[in-house]
Amino acid sequence: MAHLSKTLLLFFIITLLTTTLATVTNAANKPKPKPKNMVNIVLVHGAIADGSSWSGVIPYLQAAGHYVLAVQQPLTSIDDDVAKVKVALGTIKSGPIVLVGHSFGGLVITQAGHNNANISSLVYVAAFAPDEGESVADLGKNYKPLPSNQNFVPDSAGRLTLPQKLFLKYFCPDVDHKVAEVMAVAQGPCDAARFGYKSGPAAWKEHPSYYVVAENDQIIQPEMEAFFAQRMKAKKTIKVPSSHAVLVSHPKEVADIILEAAKAAKAAN
Repeated sequence: MAHLSKTLLLFFIITLLTTTLATVTNAANKPKPKPKNMVNIVLVHGAIADGSSWSGVIPYLQAAGHYVLAVQQPLTSIDDDVAKVKVALGTIKSGPIVLVGHSFGGLVITQAGHNNANISSLVYVAAFAPDEGESVADLGKNYKPLPSNQNFVPDSAGRLTLPQKLFLKYFCPDVDHKVAEVMAVAQGPCDAARFGYKSGPAAWKEHPSYYVVAENDQIIQPEMEAFFAQRMKAKKTIKVPSSHAVLVSHPKEVADIILEAAKAAKAAN
């Protein structure tokens, strides 16, 4: 009888543990509800850069409770970059999307954001924002050439970077030197053809847009950036006394305008 009682007790304990484990596992696997004010924010880096360039901005966005995704583009062509961003956008199943682009990432979001009802707004950060049929090369003819524009060097595959010393001088002179040196070493070579790429229909004509002008930019003329902001009738434009790497040297200012776009996106949905 005692042996039978011990057997029943052991069976009871095993059953209890199994049930408890199953309950805990199911609770852990159950999808967590999205925070009430959460917005999806997709970040698109520029040429000769990568997704880590948003590393100073991302914590501010996450602290506000938003879902953040920094896309890593191949930089092999604008079409390839656009395709990669569209794949990233396709992974988001619900909620409004704020699509953000820096530098050549502006051209990418101008294409990737076209005809996408899930996108609530666009944010251009010292970025190209061409209209349909325009290329970066075409737009550049309207402005005084910058010294940096003449110093991109092709590798054996024809992909472009800036010599490291010139990267520090032109791309990010106001960034902490140790950080800037890493950025210079980690440049993502880009195809040369993107400068002549003719833009398709412009997403900024379809969605509310915001713009960050980098007043000390030596990669894109600040006057061109101001022109883009004015032409798209940006919902808000801020001017930051910064180099082209404004998202690195002034991450809070960049995060603040993205958060403003996210707040408006949530209010509209």
